[in-house]
Amino acid sequence: MSIRASIAWSMATQYLAFVIQFAVSVIISRLYLSPSEFGVYSVALAASMLVAMFQDAGITRFVSGQRAMDPAHVREYAGVAVSIACGVAVVLGALAPVISHIYHDTTLIRLTLIIAAASFISPFALIPVGLLTREMNFRALFFANIISALSGGLLSIYLAAHGVGPASMAWGLLLAAILRTGIVMRFRPVVPRFPRDWATARPLLSFSANSFFISASGAIGMRTQDLIVARLLGVTATGLFSRATALSAQLSTLVTSGLTSVFYAAFARKRDAGDPLAPSYLHLTACNTAVNWAAMVGLGLAAGPLVHLLYGPKWAGVAVLLKWTALSETLFVAVPLQMDVPILLGRIRTLIWVNWIDTAIIIGCLTVACFIGVEAAAASRIVYGLLWVGIYGVFLARLMHFRFVDLVNIYWRSAVAAYGAGIPLIVAQDWLGMGAGDIGWGLLIALSVAGIPCWLACLFLVRHPATIEIRTIATRAYAMAMGRLGRSSAA
Repeated sequence: MSIRASIAWSMATQYLAFVIQFAVSVIISRLYLSPSEFGVYSVALAASMLVAMFQDAGITRFVSGQRAMDPAHVREYAGVAVSIACGVAVVLGALAPVISHIYHDTTLIRLTLIIAAASFISPFALIPVGLLTREMNFRALFFANIISALSGGLLSIYLAAHGVGPASMAWGLLLAAILRTGIVMRFRPVVPRFPRDWATARPLLSFSANSFFISASGAIGMRTQDLIVARLLGVTATGLFSRATALSAQLSTLVTSGLTSVFYAAFARKRDAGDPLAPSYLHLTACNTAVNWAAMVGLGLAAGPLVHLLYGPKWAGVAVLLKWTALSETLFVAVPLQMDVPILLGRIRTLIWVNWIDTAIIIGCLTVACFIGVEAAAASRIVYGLLWVGIYGVFLARLMHFRFVDLVNIYWRSAVAAYGAGIPLIVAQDWLGMGAGDIGWGLLIALSVAGIPCWLACLFLVRHPATIEIRTIATRAYAMAMGRLGRSSAA
């Protein structure tokens, strides 16, 4: 499968998965769960993912990024992966009473056990997903992810409507894990087998040992945020904070992760061929920031009316938090593949140290901010994001031999274009004085669509590198249209 076809399938997966997850979260949040109930589920999920993040331990990256893969060793790799990951799932289940005790809520026991069951099943998909990614078979991953997400979402809505409460989302997660594992096994069946010779598994174990420390720092940094907020500010604040961070992260994922997931495999091929990575990386960064920053600025400006229309009055507290989290997401996509590129280039040990510094910063910023309030907690992500860009931007610039100023030249152009995309919303709210209750769906959509030509104009005005892709797409679309017109005329 070509890179462009892979991007198409990968982005289709991200778009549809976002629509499904977004629709499910809106329906359940608006109709069935309160912020405090959502906060309880967020605590259970965060605690579970903190442990479950250790399951992969870089195994998927190991499989998809190998220079050469001996087919005879695949089953042994799967055996090691499943053994480690299932052991982690058992530990998670055993920790359920401890999590419940820390947060003084017995509901957490049931939620954690259900999520642990999903974590026990998911490891069987690790090697098949790695192989499908390595083969750039994103079509198979599309079906696996979309069917599982849709089925799990429908089950969650059904159970929530029948009064199951926060556990409805956990049961949906379990069904999604079962279906996703079954489907990827259907496309790329791998029966785990315990290694007969540990020399076979040694490369995987060596890679995973280093990746474990990266996974640990990543899990602690990202998954403890809801846990810290819950411990210091309560579950209601956690529900609001989690909803704001999830909404901005979901949109960011929708916009750009389809590109980055494909480019990891593409960069592995370039590395193997001895080609320089810097030009492609800078172009990826330009495309990422051009699209994502415009989307995040739009989300932040539309936070008030969007939350009012989607979730209703009981979730009004999310709007002010969403402004901060949306702005912070622009920073977290400014240095794409910040973990993947160092791994591909054999700098995993340095990455571990950088990752732990990153983790210490986010925990420190968030903890201090929580003593001020939940809005300060959301705003602290801006401080952390700026430091994050500085750390990883300099690190990757040295690895791929480009200048940090090359990134800055991309950033200011993307910032100008993002501001241009937000002009209609700024005019409506700041100049015309429209509030959240004055902007309905029709006007909100119209203002968002009106931002597109403003965004395009600014991109070309500042000569943004992403205009290369825009011209390519426009040229191909024109050629296809002319071709169809010619065939119609001939007929």
